Amino acid sequence: MTPSAFKIIPCLAGLTLGSLLFTACGDDDSFSPIAKDRGYDYAYTSAKDLSKTPCDSMRKGREAVIGRDKDLYECIFDEQDSVYLWASEDDTLTATGKEFVREDGPSSSEDEDESSSSEDDDNSSSSQSSSSYSSSNSRSSSSSSSSSSSSSSNSSSSSSEDTKESHFNPNITYGTMKDPRDNKTYRTVVVNGVTWMAENLNYEGHTIGKSNCYDDKASNCELYGRLYSRDATMNDSRCKYKSSCDLGEGPIQGVCPDGWHIPTKKEVQNLLDYASSASALRSASAAWSNPGVDSYGLSFVGAGNWDSYDGYEDMQSYEVMWLYTPSSYQYFLLVSSTAEVWDHSSSEYYGTVRCIEGEAVLPSSSSSSSSSSSSSSSSSSSRPEPLLEAGTQFNPNITYGTMTDSRDSKTYKTVKIGNKTWMAENLNYAGNKIGLSFCFNDEDHFCDVYGRLYSRDAAMNDGGCNITSCDLGDAPIQGICPDGWHIPSESEMLNLLSLAGNNALPLISAKSWKGSIAEESNSLGLSLIGAGDYDSSKHFEHLGEDAFVWVYNEGKQTYLLIRVSDNHAAVFEYIATQMHISVRCVKN
Repeated sequence: MTPSAFKIIPCLAGLTLGSLLFTACGDDDSFSPIAKDRGYDYAYTSAKDLSKTPCDSMRKGREAVIGRDKDLYECIFDEQDSVYLWASEDDTLTATGKEFVREDGPSSSEDEDESSSSEDDDNSSSSQSSSSYSSSNSRSSSSSSSSSSSSSSNSSSSSSEDTKESHFNPNITYGTMKDPRDNKTYRTVVVNGVTWMAENLNYEGHTIGKSNCYDDKASNCELYGRLYSRDATMNDSRCKYKSSCDLGEGPIQGVCPDGWHIPTKKEVQNLLDYASSASALRSASAAWSNPGVDSYGLSFVGAGNWDSYDGYEDMQSYEVMWLYTPSSYQYFLLVSSTAEVWDHSSSEYYGTVRCIEGEAVLPSSSSSSSSSSSSSSSSSSSRPEPLLEAGTQFNPNITYGTMTDSRDSKTYKTVKIGNKTWMAENLNYAGNKIGLSFCFNDEDHFCDVYGRLYSRDAAMNDGGCNITSCDLGDAPIQGICPDGWHIPSESEMLNLLSLAGNNALPLISAKSWKGSIAEESNSLGLSLIGAGDYDSSKHFEHLGEDAFVWVYNEGKQTYLLIRVSDNHAAVFEYIATQMHISVRCVKN
């Protein structure tokens, strides 16, 4: 899988659609074939080699702030020299493909950070010899377990030190459950009120789909559990690779024993919100080349995976655990140096299965799931509800104008900011004949409150405006806007950001967001709301969390990103997937 390039405009520190921040450190003057004086550049001859850096191919299209100068780095494939780069956009891309290897081998400074005091953190800040990956969740966790020595290789067979018993945290009190189908016994653990299997399922008796032991060795199934195809995991032929896998909201039992179910996307996201770091989820054993601290006893192991391109790979480096959500994409909890929900479609995957206690909803049932008596949290996927009552998003201290779209007679409030008049609401015009547009969650009442989510070609009203190119000439262009209005140009959007001090708060409504917003918000009256987005993996997300507004640019997909969690506002380019986001028009 080739990493996708993506650029931030202007150079601002932050992420786009993801919630994790990666920081990489290192200074090796004997390397650095690109801009040698910087000392922080990496070049590789294959995507797999590149995956050893923070620019991991499984997180393609991500960027990070890196190095002493706080330069923005990104994943790049340089076609001229046929090398994969983890480089600053200011560098001249003329690498020859020399591989960078640290003498001290892989390390996990996030583990050290968790077990050391803040005073130690200060003392270690001058040392920049290892890569550090940190979760955006700042909750601290304590753990009395210590990391065992790590294996230096990502081998396909387990180390002599790697035993099943060593995977568990000796300071955690585990429960047990027996699978009546084959009488195998598994340890269980309660995390944040939810009872999880603390080891991977190793049930071979499924009749739908396929499952394998890593490297086809039964001993690996005993240590790490089986690797299941998606249809085997969900126990339904509708969930074959590239199928919609629409079995209802869930949860579903799948290949799990009676009384247990496949984790839903919501349950996994709740776990990630609760967990202090990826290290807190990883076993402290030789099941990892970079052992964790296993704070909660979940004891995730580096079970690796199988895919239709590369076969078996990543043992002791990745845990790829199935989760259920109706989608043609495959969804996993990805645990390595980071932990995140990961979606994938470019190759078929076999991953591990962890079950959660609680009765599942059958595909034909419309009833809500009921959790078992031992689980204190509901495991049903909640239906999104509007966080905003229509008309409450505006600043009561600002005098708004109005405009009526002659095409459908809808009326919008307008506001003058600087020398430009902007729509103060998201466009909700459904008559586009080019491209696609959606209401969030495919429900009309979301359009009434949040406006529609448009593909780029729909927003620009031109079939040539795909992910990468959109050459319609000089701005402004009308696009899908009413007569006399146009899609914001990049210069207009950057000028708006300048008036807002490059902060989100002056641009956003006090309503529609998860969490409270400061009283002094929306000082410019633009009243941006958390309308979320719809991506090419066919799922709606970020309602109440982020706002995205199309910007006209002849190059790649360009948009305004508002992320309220850190008061972040910037213009971005993004090409990893097709987006469907909001439109705000500017008066000619």
